[in-house]
Amino acid sequence: MVNRQPKSRDTRSELRSAAIRLGVRDGIDAASIRVIAREAGVTEGAVYKHFENKDHLIRDAYASIVLEMARDKATLVKADLPFAAAVRAWIKFTYQYFDGNRDAFTYVLLMPHRMADTLGDPYTIQGELFTELFTNAQNNNEIIRMDPELALTMFSGLVLGVPHKINDGSLNGPAEQYTDAIAEAVLRVFTSAL
Repeated sequence: MVNRQPKSRDTRSELRSAAIRLGVRDGIDAASIRVIAREAGVTEGAVYKHFENKDHLIRDAYASIVLEMARDKATLVKADLPFAAAVRAWIKFTYQYFDGNRDAFTYVLLMPHRMADTLGDPYTIQGELFTELFTNAQNNNEIIRMDPELALTMFSGLVLGVPHKINDGSLNGPAEQYTDAIAEAVLRVFTSAL
């Protein structure tokens, strides 16, 4: 016997996806609840059934993306790999996520967020994971001594430049093809004085 009942919608996920698409295309502030509802194919009432307000929806979408991206990176940090292998894997995870989820990646990492201080742990988790990876490598004498915040800034600039340039059309995708080149650049920065 075949179940002929229609598949139920995951309205919450559809609303997140709509907010992400609109945020990337038009900017976070441009999309009203009405526009997000229309994009998701639901009523405004459905939005309020799942989210208190637009800011709650934006925070929820942001957190769901970041926590997904951070999962593999947390496992990587716990694996206690040599810094060179860990950095390459981190960059590869980052670029694979960008290549497979371009709107979500862009929404989180390449757009300014006016609510950064209200996002809590999801806003800082990847930076904290990198700082832990970096500090462990310093303690193992694999890399030079440097302020971890400066290291995070340098690392982010190198790694996030590729998705940014692909998005603006000045670099061809997929991003994953640049993994080795960017990993080598990162290693040159952090091992140059060893």
